[in-house]
Amino acid sequence: MDVDLEDLIAEAARSGWAAEPSRLLAEEIESHIVVPLSSRLRAALGRDEAEQLARAIAWERCLELATAPPPDKLSWGYLATHVRWRLMDAARAHVLHGKRHRLTHRLPEPPPTHRWSLGPHLETIAVELERAGLPAAAGRRLIRVAADGPPYYRAAIIQRLRRARATAAQAEGMAWLLRGGTGRPSALARLALGQAPGEVFSDPVVRRWIQAASGRDQRFFGGPSRLGLRRAAGVEWLTAAKDAA
Repeated sequence: MDVDLEDLIAEAARSGWAAEPSRLLAEEIESHIVVPLSSRLRAALGRDEAEQLARAIAWERCLELATAPPPDKLSWGYLATHVRWRLMDAARAHVLHGKRHRLTHRLPEPPPTHRWSLGPHLETIAVELERAGLPAAAGRRLIRVAADGPPYYRAAIIQRLRRARATAAQAEGMAWLLRGGTGRPSALARLALGQAPGEVFSDPVVRRWIQAASGRDQRFFGGPSRLGLRRAAGVEWLTAAKDAA
């Protein structure tokens, strides 16, 4: 019999995370999340590493959901998607780490200064939003809301952010940063493909997304401005007129 995730989390939280309710939740995480992990993720991260990461990510998310549940009903599919998304991010970072120049492997890794609660690529975007003037806590909260799918299409991300009281421009900018659109890959996708953050965030289009998501461009609505379209049309008209003359 399938045990309801929401009931398990609520019971464990009411008991103050006592041993027995916590054990039941951990057992269900094992059967619903860890056992069904894809062979590709196990191969990319290593079997033991992938399983331990999945357990830690799922448990961490359950602790968060106990205090801040989403508006929609919780399900095992929701938690599995969240874990899979975080593991894919870890797998990409692992692959990119392995592609570094061989001499850099002799250098020790810098000691972590904070917990990577968002994953490396999302954390990079959060830092960029902070540089643009958005408070660190607010930026990470909005990223968590945006990533709190499924679904992950842009309209759904915008809807979740608007429910979390982001402005329309902020929601649009954040959705483009994390999801992108036709012919315009997101900043997250470009980072995951190995592009350097400096290259990604120096792109004028991405800079405009950052400005909008940080609350500094309240006129942003996801495409070229109407003024820009009118100017472009005017230039085309003048060019045609000169050619005709």
